[in-house]
Amino acid sequence: MQNRTFIRLSLLAGTALLSLSAVQSADAAGFFIQEQSVSAGGAAYAGAASNTKDASTLFFNPAGMTKLSGAQANFGVQLLIPNGELNDTGSTFGGAPISGGDGGNPYNPTPVPSGFAAMPISGVDGLWVGLGVTAPFGLANKYDTDYFGRFDSRKTDLLTTDIQPSVAYKINDHISVGGGFNAQRADATLTNAVFLGGGTVGTSTLEGDDWGFGYTLGAQIDLTPATTLGLNYRSAISYDLKGKIVIDGAPAPSSVTIISPASASLVTPDVASVGLTHRFSDEWTVMGQVNWFGWSNFDNITARNATGGTASIVNQNYQDVFSYALGAEYTYSPEWTFRGGIQYDNTPTTDELRTTRTPDGDRTWFATGATYNFTPNMALDLNLTYIDIASESINVSRNSGLAVVRADTDGSVIIGGFALNYKF
Repeated sequence: MQNRTFIRLSLLAGTALLSLSAVQSADAAGFFIQEQSVSAGGAAYAGAASNTKDASTLFFNPAGMTKLSGAQANFGVQLLIPNGELNDTGSTFGGAPISGGDGGNPYNPTPVPSGFAAMPISGVDGLWVGLGVTAPFGLANKYDTDYFGRFDSRKTDLLTTDIQPSVAYKINDHISVGGGFNAQRADATLTNAVFLGGGTVGTSTLEGDDWGFGYTLGAQIDLTPATTLGLNYRSAISYDLKGKIVIDGAPAPSSVTIISPASASLVTPDVASVGLTHRFSDEWTVMGQVNWFGWSNFDNITARNATGGTASIVNQNYQDVFSYALGAEYTYSPEWTFRGGIQYDNTPTTDELRTTRTPDGDRTWFATGATYNFTPNMALDLNLTYIDIASESINVSRNSGLAVVRADTDGSVIIGGFALNYKF
């Protein structure tokens, strides 16, 4: 019976894998996607490492599985609706003002699905296993072909798919620990205009994919019967994206498409989280969380040719940053729980090297959400979030200094999500 239950749980979590190909938008500073739990998102992810609500705890702290009431699954979708603007502040080509528009809003509404399943192991008191399928990193934007920043970027697609089998153990009434293995696939496509000589402008596209591997470790400690401390660490993952560089639009007399085998390196940040949850009463709970992101791992994008030589280096120089979140929950009735929160999320990009691929700024989140229990076994989570992205500047040179892109950025994101929780 237990085996059949786990198979059903795994299949439900795995259904998210079929939908993850649609995930191509980042919604935290850099290109990290926090949107892996609708319930936690309703409080702007305050206490995500310490306030266990459902099986989505697997992503934020696998130790939280031991706080669940029994075998259960969670499947959620959050729709991200980003809006971005670039204003030309003096971009040039060959020392003269460059032609072209502002590129339009480069983002499309994007669904972010996630699936989780968790269950206790009978015969071993306190031991839990779980499975999560998520897309923790991603980015997609596409500007108008003739916009002023085309020599920096035209199109960017980065998609990761993460499969995380996990285990947790309740050591005693106060301490639980957990860990997971992360198998993560990355697919990337980077496109920009390039000057090919003879007055000809072509298009360069770098494509590559790879599997990377990492781990997640967590602990939850009940400091008092009403206060829980959560600790979690998600390791960095390194990729060697193998693929090709394609150059279209070569000048006459060749006028051919050049295709060359190539590879590029990519390292995601490691993430350390500290969450604290305190229950003031049966109705009121407050949560807080601090996250540290090791974005300095992402220092450049180095493309190599078939012989291993350097084809290009685009410096990124991302900086390590923190995010801070504070939220609260109110249990109105056995059926309804309401929550809300705010988060301040620092951008890892710098004024010197910020690009149109990630026209990022510091982010301020305002979130609200609710849980409705249909039955003792089934619940619906809802959330709604607005993110204000601070204006920043871009000033980078491309094509050996021939093109200079200068711009001011502005942006915002609206997020709406729902999730179903089912207890077996």
